[in-house]
Amino acid sequence: MESPHVQAVMPKQVSGLNTYWLVQYLENHHPSLDLAAAIDTIANQFPCCIENLASGVVEQVTLSHLRQERYWFSHRFIKALHEQIQQVIPDPRLGFKIGSTMFRSQPLIRTAIGIPLLGVQRVAQRVSQEAAKFNRTKKYQIRKQGPGLVVIRITHNPDIDICDFTMQWNAGCFCSYAKLAGATEVSVDLHCIDPGTATGGAIWDFTIRYQDQPLLTRLAKGTLSSIPWIRELTIRAEEVEADHTQQILNRDEIIRERTEHLLSLQQKLIEEERTNIEQQLQQMSLELVATEERERKAIAEDLHDSVTQLLALSLSKVKKAKQKNLLNPELIEIQDHLELALNDLRSLTFQISPPVLYDFGLEAALEWLVDDVNSRHNMQLLFTNLLPAPLQPNHQQKVTLYRAVRELIINIIKHSGTENGQVILRQETNRLILEVADEGCGFHTSSIEPGFGLYSLKERLGLLNGQIEILSTPGEGSIFMLSMPLDSIPPVASSR
Repeated sequence: MESPHVQAVMPKQVSGLNTYWLVQYLENHHPSLDLAAAIDTIANQFPCCIENLASGVVEQVTLSHLRQERYWFSHRFIKALHEQIQQVIPDPRLGFKIGSTMFRSQPLIRTAIGIPLLGVQRVAQRVSQEAAKFNRTKKYQIRKQGPGLVVIRITHNPDIDICDFTMQWNAGCFCSYAKLAGATEVSVDLHCIDPGTATGGAIWDFTIRYQDQPLLTRLAKGTLSSIPWIRELTIRAEEVEADHTQQILNRDEIIRERTEHLLSLQQKLIEEERTNIEQQLQQMSLELVATEERERKAIAEDLHDSVTQLLALSLSKVKKAKQKNLLNPELIEIQDHLELALNDLRSLTFQISPPVLYDFGLEAALEWLVDDVNSRHNMQLLFTNLLPAPLQPNHQQKVTLYRAVRELIINIIKHSGTENGQVILRQETNRLILEVADEGCGFHTSSIEPGFGLYSLKERLGLLNGQIEILSTPGEGSIFMLSMPLDSIPPVASSR
């Protein structure tokens, strides 16, 4: 049963003179391409109906319609067909190859009678004037003419969007007309002047260069080409020449692609090797830091287990001897020296490898460090913990951050010229921030030299994706902001 709805006929915008040769070329050179299936794919995307010129019946467009130059098709359909072809045959020059051989098309030959008498420049004028007979989607304009040169501008209608295949096809068609006009050594360069909008309106220039032939030569060639067997020989010779030229182009393209591929592989290998070396250096640096910390801990344990114990034992015996001889001034002096040595050694042991850092975490270790510095160096440092919840950095993270803060505090003691400062532990968006500030003399940040002090500190933090920002001005104090991404530091699990 027929549908009661009237099927809309596609707009008549592109002549079948274009599709006639397109189909013939593809069937001869790419027989595996299923054009009928491509048309069906397009018809499933949007209506593609055409009026049968013999019966007047509106029907879906088929391959047989494309083989007849009397039919007209919509630009939307032709563009979709070009894109389908390009998907199956990804040759960026395919459109040009088809268009540049269109001069062999019988319908074009019939419309091109007398063209050899005109020459390329008059043919270009004729094409520009009569283009609407074959395509109603654009306007042609001759921009420049000279010996062996014609520049033609195509301005597409505002509702006409294009693809690369279509532009290559246009360039090939200009090449065909130049050959029909008797020109040799024809080349066409295309350049986008204005890409237009999303819906269309693009403007392109086509620069046609050629070797013109004398009138008699063009006339003789045109006359001979009208003889079937001579035309056939000419076409075959041109095909051989075109195939030879294409082989050269293909060879050059293969060489270019292989060279680019080798260069790409080389660059990739260099990048991979660089990344590999950087990762190895980073891993070695982390291992050195871990080794250094293990050595510190071992030294601290040795000091605690040997020297500290001996001092403590000596101090205990001196105290016992003092009880027997209360007024012996030498014993009193020895006791004072031993107590001072023992306290300094314990403080040194804690600084080398503080047990509180391993047993109670970074926050407790920083608080102990500030208290210890204040008592031993008469400083007025403040520690403030603004974290909303305790964190659990891994061993390398907490050791690196602790050492960094200790080094910065030592810098304050040695160079700032002030007793006042503060250490603030806080969270900012997704980063942990450790801020060490003083109210001292400050310095020029440009004076920091690579390889020493603060620069080395920056490198060590970088191994753990950390950063250091230094804000300082002479006479206005300094602020050192250490930061590390929180996603690498899990929070401490809450106990129930």
